[in-house]
Amino acid sequence: MGFYKDQKSASQGIPYHSEIPISLKEALCEVAVDYKKKKHVFKLKISDGNEYLFQAKDDEEMNSWISAISAAVAGVKSEVTPSGHSTPAPAARAQTLPATVAATAAESSPGKREKDKEKRFSLFSKKK
Repeated sequence: MGFYKDQKSASQGIPYHSEIPISLKEALCEVAVDYKKKKHVFKLKISDGNEYLFQAKDDEEMNSWISAISAAVAGVKSEVTPSGHSTPAPAARAQTLPATVAATAAESSPGKREKDKEKRFSLFSKKK
């Protein structure tokens, strides 16, 4: 699973903040019931012990993401039609979380993080 700033970056293969894609092998995706700060949050636990938090706009979108990620984890390659015949799954379309979604520990926007980082590590104030 890879993270991209926008559709253009995804089509060019440019990952968000140079993050390498994470493996969904043996991952677990579920509602983050223990997370109380925001609504519609789900978590993705990966096999190396890392956890990612995502926020959806509503329960429907959250459940859709959980289902899609869980299907990817299970390695679903085909769907069974009502007639019992197996058909190839439709070509997967890249899904994108809304721009307002918070991911993991970051509670603020990347621009704000950079300014905060500047404040912490700068010995001299920046001239404006």
